[in-house]
Amino acid sequence: MDHSDNNGTSIHAQRAYALIMSGVAECDTAQDQRLLLDSLICQCAVFTRILGDEREFYNLLEKLKCVDLDTAGDLMPAIQH
Repeated sequence: MDHSDNNGTSIHAQRAYALIMSGVAECDTAQDQRLLLDSLICQCAVFTRILGDEREFYNLLEKLKCVDLDTAGDLMPAIQH
């Protein structure tokens, strides 16, 4: 199964982006959007720790620390992870 498109973007990243954007679109306020995103990050951390191991969990934390907001623009496109 092919896990990336011609741009090198992972199918998983595209799906995650679409799921997040659909959830954000359902929020009525910016505060609701932030609460949703905070919940998503926390759930991702929990699932990463349960399904992976401690190393995978810390790798996720490092990825979060390395997000470059200068290149993200208004909305970050689906990126390869």
